[in-house]
Amino acid sequence: MANDISKTAIINLALANLGQKLVHDDAEDTNTARTARLMYDFVRRNLLRAHDWAFALRWADLAARDVETPDLKLPYVFALPADCIFVKKISYKDVPPCHQIPYTLFYDNQGNKLVACPYGGARVCYVADVENTAVFDPSFVACFALLLAAELAVPITGDSQLAQLMLAKYQSKLDEARQTNKIEQFEMPEKTSAFVEVR
Repeated sequence: MANDISKTAIINLALANLGQKLVHDDAEDTNTARTARLMYDFVRRNLLRAHDWAFALRWADLAARDVETPDLKLPYVFALPADCIFVKKISYKDVPPCHQIPYTLFYDNQGNKLVACPYGGARVCYVADVENTAVFDPSFVACFALLLAAELAVPITGDSQLAQLMLAKYQSKLDEARQTNKIEQFEMPEKTSAFVEVR
């Protein structure tokens, strides 16, 4: 279910945590709004990378590219999705998913994100660069506001201790999100226990 949070609302949550005056619109021409806009996407992308947020995880088949591989042991080269900011795992059609198989990320001369793999038929699980605030999880919004507050604290208030306080609150919220994630998601273990193997 989509929420009604907006970019301006997230910025205002951050400002409220700092005890600062709220903005009417994130696009307004004030020092506070300009500083928040500068930090917003930087913080959002870092937070997306910090945890396996379900709303940002995607699976995609990879398209082969005729590009020289950086590693002769990894002869197959694929283009990563344009919105990929972090690769979680790569799997292959004829290889059991529990196997750990090496791959190498690199860029071509045009700045396209590529991956060199040992097999064809590659599929990627990745973190997408999600900008749509309507799909943000509530725990993501809470973490986002606190991390943004931590980044804004010094440039807006000049208070480094307040920045540290916001960072500590953010870390606590992120830990809560990680615990919730363990409850909501179940993954098969990669190895069976010795007890199961004996049976």
